[in-house]
Amino acid sequence: MRATLVTIVSLYGPKRGPLRDLLTGVRDLLADVLGPAFSPYSLAQVHGTLIVLGGYRDPAGGVLNEHYLDLRGERHPMDFDRVQRLLLSQLAEPLAIRIGGFGAAAPAPFTSQGQPLHERSFSAGAGALVLVGWPAAALASGGRRQPLDALRRSMAAAGVLHRYHAGPGDVDDDFHLVVGHYPPDTDPGRVREAVAAVRAYVAAHPVDVLVGPDQVRLLAADSPTLAEPWFSAALPVGSDAVTRLYR
Repeated sequence: MRATLVTIVSLYGPKRGPLRDLLTGVRDLLADVLGPAFSPYSLAQVHGTLIVLGGYRDPAGGVLNEHYLDLRGERHPMDFDRVQRLLLSQLAEPLAIRIGGFGAAAPAPFTSQGQPLHERSFSAGAGALVLVGWPAAALASGGRRQPLDALRRSMAAAGVLHRYHAGPGDVDDDFHLVVGHYPPDTDPGRVREAVAAVRAYVAAHPVDVLVGPDQVRLLAADSPTLAEPWFSAALPVGSDAVTRLYR
């Protein structure tokens, strides 16, 4: 058996300055357009996932990585100490992320999942409302540098497969922040209107955030919303303590 979610995230907790202002503006727009259909995350709850540590307790000892097992049929025990060393070393110089600033008519330096950055900057799907940003280094290099994807890919050395790296050529340099949800019976026209309004808003209100060791936490929760995590700690967390999170 395993906990519903064990994950390493960034920016979880109180928000300040421009990021708080941006998220507040986005939530206000969604509430105006969607009304009671919009179920917002609290500002503290909004986060950017770095790597999910889904896993299954191995009767032989340790924890097997969920995504290696489910996506590739491979049994890889996770080395939690190495996961954290790799992550903290790569974030020793904080990773700059740009959220917003991508206009519909502006030339984009690259596409994300085959879509222009304006369209990917905010989307609605499967009931989730999601902001997306990208590393400043990726934007400056036209996508030739992909530091967030590289960080996630490096986790394979510690037995952790990123959930969007099902195939060896898959790339995920996106920084996702879910801001809330809506029910499946919501009027599709209202959802499209809300998405268009938020895209225009974030295009005009870009925000830069820095993700360093001080902004990173390891959480365990019984809900993917992370509304009430039953474990939360700054890194590093001892390997034995992490293993005990898997029930």
